[in-house]
Formats: sequence, structure tokens, C-alpha cells
Amino acid sequence: MRNTEHNCQELTNLLQELKNLKSEFDVIHQEALVSRDLTKIRELKKQIESKVVELEPKIDPYNIELRKEIAKENGFEFVGNFHDGWARVQKDGEWFFISQTGKKLSWEKYKAVSDFHDGLARIIIDNKYFYLNQIEEVINQKGYSEASDFSEGLACVKYGSSYYFIDREDKRVFGEYVEAKGFSEGLAWVKNQQKKWYIIDRTGQEVGSEKYDGALSFSEGVAWANKDGLWFIVDRDGKKISNKCYERVESFHEGLAPVTSSYGKGWFFIDHSEKEVSLARYGMAGYFSEGLAAVKHGSSYLYIDHAGQDVFFERYDVKADYFYDGLAEVIKGSLKFYIDHRGQEVFGSWRVQVDW
Repeated sequence: MRNTEHNCQELTNLLQELKNLKSEFDVIHQEALVSRDLTKIRELKKQIESKVVELEPKIDPYNIELRKEIAKENGFEFVGNFHDGWARVQKDGEWFFISQTGKKLSWEKYKAVSDFHDGLARIIIDNKYFYLNQIEEVINQKGYSEASDFSEGLACVKYGSSYYFIDREDKRVFGEYVEAKGFSEGLAWVKNQQKKWYIIDRTGQEVGSEKYDGALSFSEGVAWANKDGLWFIVDRDGKKISNKCYERVESFHEGLAPVTSSYGKGWFFIDHSEKEVSLARYGMAGYFSEGLAAVKHGSSYLYIDHAGQDVFFERYDVKADYFYDGLAEVIKGSLKFYIDHRGQEVFGSWRVQVDW
């Protein structure tokens, strides 16, 4: 909520500055009509234009209006936000990339793609993962059965039966693990031959000495680790922070994490001190993203804010995904569509096969 209040205050300040500039412009314009000196008008025009440029991304930080316009003009089913200058788009069930001017990165179309991260995007060809750069080159000749996004110059891939880390030139940097997760906040979890998870840094060196049965990637300075079927929070050295344990968990986002415990049915949210933020219990709870979280209440899904309030008063009976770049994917009945932060449908809807 603090971020929302901060953004609102920024918008208020910018709008007030524009109003002040407009008032000043009106006065100077009258003077210029008499003196015929346009110098001050030109200076104010530049200031106003600069403020408008600063204001636009704050009003529509995820370029949703531009994306809607591009989708409508081209018949796209989905237009993502722009990352490294390119947006992923979907048409007739296939994916490719375009620039803000509508230029295609490549005429190739793919079964699935990711956004660009560190100048590379994941694509799927014949059920294998490849990485595409911004000049239409696929950097890896061999396809991977699993692959993470690049983070801080490294990605985690699976080839054959082993996991390891590669750089942006597809060179193997280090590792041969039974399983591994991509880097997050400079650390990664990997699994050894004894099927125990431990932490490594970006050089591949082990961090701490703790070993666990399961783990989730680091988020907001901490991670979840599992031992004997129970989850608990660990610090960046892998050390247990408290004695509290949970049956199921999701990572911390925006200061909160959804969890379930053995002493009560249902999902609920805790903060970093492991204090329950409300008494509400849900059949399912996703992590917070862009101020909202999807939860299941009864037989349907809805979205709540940090205060636990129902924000849209709308129900989705099949699926409600987390928000990313201003949009969330939902399924209602047999219709799949995307919604914005107001719960409004974006890009239209299409029928999907639902397995009940």
C-alpha cells in the first residue's frame, strides 16, 4: 500500500507542476502577443513537454493502452509489455516478437516464448528450449529439456539427465547437478547426488553447510526450505530463522507469503515476522504481485488487496493467475481472457478446452 500511496503522491505533484506551468504559460502568452518575443514561450513549451513525458509512464506504466491498440490493429490475441525493446505477441495460437513500431524480430513463429531477459528470450522448438537474441540468432545449437530465464548473466538448463549453468554465449560455466533452480538475488539452490538441496553463489561455490529435502528460490532476502515434510524460512546462509513450520508455502512477494499450517485448514498470509496478517482462510492463495493476489474462496477464484479486500467483486471458476506487466490471465467457464488492475477485460476472449 505504501508504494501505491507514493505513486499517487508523485502523480499529484506532477499534475500540480503542469497546472503551474499552464498558468505561467497563459500569462507569458499574453505578454508575447504585445512584445512579439516568443523566447519564454519556447522555453515553457519544452518544460511542459518534459513533464508530459515524465507523466505518461506513471499513468500507464505497463503500456496497456498501446498494447491494446497494437492488438486491435493486428488481430493479436495477446501483446506483452516491452522488454529490451521487444514484446511477445500471440496470433492464432502462435508466438513471435515485435518492436514498439510493429516491426517483427523474426518471421519465425513459436509454440511458446518468454520475455527478453538480459538480451535473450526463451523459445520452444520441437518441445526443446532455445535462446533467441535480439538479432534473430538462436545461440544454442542443442535444445534443452528445461531452461530458466537469464538472470545476472547466467541461466540454469537441463541437458540429458543433468543440470548446469550457462552464460549468454551458451558456454557451460559450472555445475553438474541432479536438479537446480535459476539464480535469484545472487543465489541458487542445487540438488546433489544424495538428493539434498544446498545454496551456491554465482561462482558455483557452496554457501553455508545446510542441506535440505526441498527449497524455493530466494525472494526478499529469504527462502523457504523443507525438511521432513515441513517448510520453514532460512536466511542467505541457509540457516533456519525461526522454529515455525508450515505444510505448504509460496515465496514472499510485496512483504507477504501465502502458507498453510498443520493446525488449521486453508491458506493464509504471513509477513516477514511470521505474523498472520488476517484471520481469513482460503482454499488456495497465490503470491502478491502488483498489489493483488488471487485466492480461492469456495468454488471460485477472486482477487484481494493487501488488506484482504475483494477488489473486483468478480468470480472466476477455473483459473486466476498472478498479475504480470499489468495483466492477469483468467478463465471463466470456457472463456479465457486477460484482465487489468480494474478487472476489465483486455484483448477480448476466446474459448479453451476445460477439463472439469
